[in-house]
Amino acid sequence: MGSSAATAATFCATLVDEWLRCGVRHAVVCPGSRSTPLAIALADRAEINLHVFHDERSGAFAALGIGKESGTPAILLCTSGTAAVEFHAAVVEADHAQVPILVCTADRPTELQNVGAPQTIDQQKLYGESVRLFIDASVAQTRERKMWRALAREAWHSSLGENLIKSFGPVHINLQFREPLVGEVGELPKLLKTRSDKSSAQKLFGLNFVTRGFKRIGFCD
Repeated sequence: MGSSAATAATFCATLVDEWLRCGVRHAVVCPGSRSTPLAIALADRAEINLHVFHDERSGAFAALGIGKESGTPAILLCTSGTAAVEFHAAVVEADHAQVPILVCTADRPTELQNVGAPQTIDQQKLYGESVRLFIDASVAQTRERKMWRALAREAWHSSLGENLIKSFGPVHINLQFREPLVGEVGELPKLLKTRSDKSSAQKLFGLNFVTRGFKRIGFCD
């Protein structure tokens, strides 16, 4: 897993694999280039019912409907920039209706933030208090791979009202991807033996976790 593209591909394949083990069966994808690593990982798994929408607002409400009908979260994916803003109305609806959704927004890496790069906005806590959990994931690195499944599981359980949250609702995972965006998937990390610990995942993976009622912040090297 030598290249950054291969690391990103393996990271995304791991997230999808863990979400499948948790019970995800539907994904709504709104196509765009920056979200390519996760879109490919979703398309590669036949167990997932893939729904493609070219309009982000429509796609977000489709994911809302899936969660409302099934009681389990669908994965909702878009590219970086204003595409993520189009999800906001459905996220607010999901919050008030207590409907689980795993909202995944692709993002530019740190070096492209605040320098006028195209399709780049501030996506930090984009949906405010409407989400049960916000996870800001930096560009994936091989040394962090043993916590990739923990990240996926943390998002899943939080969308179902666990981890001190107490009600179903949307979770926002903001994922930074650096070009090139297409790589070969390597060996996936081993399965988790127990429930993930958020503080451990945050410490190793360099994540920002923000939930209603408390905040934990981690830093990348």
